[in-house]
Amino acid sequence: MKISSSHRGEQRPAWVTLLLISLSVTLVPLSLTGPAVAIPDIAGDLHPGAQSLQWVINGYNVTFASLMLAFGTLADRIGRRRVFRAGVGLFGLAALFCTLAPSIVFLDIARAAAGVGAAATLTSGSTLLAARFESAARVRAFAVFGTALGAGLAFGPLLSGAMLSVMGWRGVFAIPAVLGLTVALTSRVLQESKNPDARPLDRAGTVTFTGGLFLLIFALVQAPALGWGSGLVIGSLIGCVLLLTGFVIVEHRQSAPMFDLSLLRYPGFVGVNVAVIVLAFSLLPLLVLLPTYFSAVEGFSAVRGGAVLLLFTGPAVIVSMLAARLPQVVSLRVQLAAAMVIMAVGMGWLTVIAPHVGLGTLAAPLIVIGVGYGLTLAVLDGAAVSSVELARSGMASGMFNAMRLTADTAAAAVGGSLMISMTAAGLTGRVPDPRAVADALNAGLHTTSLEAAAVFTDAFHVILWIGAVTALLTAPVLLFTLRPRNTGAGGAPNRAPEPHEPSRAERAGAGRQPEGVSQGT
Repeated sequence: MKISSSHRGEQRPAWVTLLLISLSVTLVPLSLTGPAVAIPDIAGDLHPGAQSLQWVINGYNVTFASLMLAFGTLADRIGRRRVFRAGVGLFGLAALFCTLAPSIVFLDIARAAAGVGAAATLTSGSTLLAARFESAARVRAFAVFGTALGAGLAFGPLLSGAMLSVMGWRGVFAIPAVLGLTVALTSRVLQESKNPDARPLDRAGTVTFTGGLFLLIFALVQAPALGWGSGLVIGSLIGCVLLLTGFVIVEHRQSAPMFDLSLLRYPGFVGVNVAVIVLAFSLLPLLVLLPTYFSAVEGFSAVRGGAVLLLFTGPAVIVSMLAARLPQVVSLRVQLAAAMVIMAVGMGWLTVIAPHVGLGTLAAPLIVIGVGYGLTLAVLDGAAVSSVELARSGMASGMFNAMRLTADTAAAAVGGSLMISMTAAGLTGRVPDPRAVADALNAGLHTTSLEAAAVFTDAFHVILWIGAVTALLTAPVLLFTLRPRNTGAGGAPNRAPEPHEPSRAERAGAGRQPEGVSQGT
């Protein structure tokens, strides 16, 4: 990989680069999981509809997921520091606008803008680290990078709950605003780098992929209120299919595609993508819906709900640091399959949750789920990169991360929609306005009705069982797709043993190899 660098900021200590980038990437998952604890207060203040309220979470996820690869290409072409500064600045500014939001529409738009900034920040930040560090120092730097991401995930609900208790829901966005703008102002000291061989921006692919993903999430969010048979929902789903079909056609015809679909011929690459999709649909509803459940059924404060979630996120972060060396003892496929089984057991066990159940009853299953998730955090990204030729590892990493974020977005929308639909159906004939009660519960508004709490709990049990069964069924799939072999489907090797002259697209993909390095440490 060729890298051209400017000398501005080159004499700055390496730890300055590591500090600024790690601080910025901590904000990305913090802004993904943290705002969930503020949903009840946002609902009480702005009085939005249930669908508009869901876009506080989904607006951020959609733009974040769909623009990752586009910003990776853009950073390679125009400069990684330039894209990083613009991204983290936009992220901080959008968070500031969230604190000032006068309406739910304004808040949703600001959250979508924050997702754009997050996509630019994460992709360019990882490549800046790779350009600044080499060899063993790079491994250590990306270990800190990964820990920062994990810390944002683990402590997001708790920090947001603390800010909520002190400053109200607007305070939840204050930390990202202050830190994001601070990093943007000080990151001019970072060393610039580019990839002279970077491929051009795939505009057609970006537009079709982003549009298709948006229409899919829009349909999932609106369906509980409008009905799956409504013209708007059906039209959105048809538009989604047309745009994503167009995306596949465009990518097949591109000489330098945003998504190199030929990588799907690699069984190992397919396997790890299946795993990350299952993780999204199993665990993200837990992170988003569990704080809502605690607030609606138990009347927990945001701080208390976030503290309980540490029983899950804490073990996940700790185990991920310890499990990085496990592949030296057991095979990757056994580790990932075992993780799926452990999570399935934990999620099935968590169905003991009920109104007024004690924390001691919930602690063990939450810890078990966290252990299983932690086993995957340490190795999944590295497995995605290692499943293809070295020259295509950058492309593999970008596709994997985009797939993960897309699945996270869809999972959050599906989880919220299912909870509303099942709760409303369960309350039909029992309360005068079951839909209004279901919307209020899903917004985290505390109920004193034992009947409503029981129905909401039953819906949450269904979500947990879906996640448990899905994770359990995925274990044999991983054992099969990740088994050692010389060639995969269509003759594609799991990892080509012989080097070859990379194409332009492969060189461009390799230019973003640090994304894989960062996740595989």
